[in-house]
Amino acid sequence: MSTRATTVIVLKAGKDADGRRVNRPTEHVAITNCTVHHAHGAVVIGSETAGSIRNVVASNITAVDTENGIRIKSRRGRGGVVEAAHFDTWTMQNVGVGIVVTSYYVMGGETASTVEPVTERTPTFRNIAVSNVTINGAKKVVDIDGLPEMPITGLRLIDVVAFGKAGLTARHTDALALRHVEVNVDSGPAFAIESASNLELEGVTSRTAGLSPVLRLTRTPGAVLRNSKAAPGTQTFLSTGPGELKLVRLEGNVLDQAKTATEER
Repeated sequence: MSTRATTVIVLKAGKDADGRRVNRPTEHVAITNCTVHHAHGAVVIGSETAGSIRNVVASNITAVDTENGIRIKSRRGRGGVVEAAHFDTWTMQNVGVGIVVTSYYVMGGETASTVEPVTERTPTFRNIAVSNVTINGAKKVVDIDGLPEMPITGLRLIDVVAFGKAGLTARHTDALALRHVEVNVDSGPAFAIESASNLELEGVTSRTAGLSPVLRLTRTPGAVLRNSKAAPGTQTFLSTGPGELKLVRLEGNVLDQAKTATEER
């Protein structure tokens, strides 16, 4: 499919209890060679995920002046599983948020949800890959937001280079992997990750030398940081919460260009 569009490309699979009753998945979808202008998002999954969405490939996509680039969204009450989705070879220019994966979506007429036990109402995101992406002029580069009772699992960002006002934030994830990801920001940390289990960071870096740390980790026991490099002029590369640095495994990093390689605060 090849198109120039002013509307968003959206995949849905039924809403809430009625969607779970029908239980018809959206699956085996390929989206390729598209340019999207001035849309709410370029390719969006959800928030109606009740019947599950799986085996999706979105490749060779250009997003220009869209509010979001890649957006995966659901909320408590929707239920369903989003899995086996691969977004590859994307270029984004002047987007609001480049990559969004959130379990906290609120649409018109809905109110924010509160923590509840894991049931069929709980949405699940797992085994999602984003690779070979260039983002320029984003208001925010990446926003990842899982539920405390159902973390986003197995999300992988690979070979990403991004420039934006704000960087990457992530919370409530399991097996989040960032491999060869460069995030350059106007202010704040390039990467801010909290409440993450089995976190793997390899070849992460930033060329912007601000006062904030390149990488801020909070409540990420067992995290691995390997083969990452501090750019010249870096103030602090890695910052953790008090007493948490010893819980991060450091392997093969080159951080001598940073004024402070690691700190706890």
